[in-house]
Amino acid sequence: MQTGRTLFFTLLVLISNKLFAEEPILTLAHQDQTVSATYQELLARSDLTIVTETPWTQGNTEFKGISAQAILAWMGVKQADLKVIALNKYWAVIPYSDIEKYNPVFAIQKNGKPMAIRDRGPVWSIYPLSSSGELNNEVLHSRMVWQISNIEIISH
Repeated sequence: MQTGRTLFFTLLVLISNKLFAEEPILTLAHQDQTVSATYQELLARSDLTIVTETPWTQGNTEFKGISAQAILAWMGVKQADLKVIALNKYWAVIPYSDIEKYNPVFAIQKNGKPMAIRDRGPVWSIYPLSSSGELNNEVLHSRMVWQISNIEIISH
């Protein structure tokens, strides 16, 4: 009986991981263009890893994902602000000046593992807070949105 339960839960985890990899986790929108991206698509486009401390994690944490600059390039936009919207509809705007200066990452992995919703995933905007004392402030903290589901590109 125990073997049957173990097999069932193992299959459930494998199926869940496969569905997670194939279902869109992030929608990008710019004017009349919309892109829905899966975890695997975002992983393939991942171009930035940031190791930093945050107010919500303990010690240095490694975040891997797609940079804000790469998001703009993917959507064919040179300069724009990013309106980042969470699953709970909380939102913040990451201004283009931040993208130029800090290039935050839209992390899909924390310490080498995909982030579950209960762990602030599936996507979390991360600034390199540890790189400079000026970055560790409430304004930038408010732009570090977790559980991101949508990014709207606001052209200048």
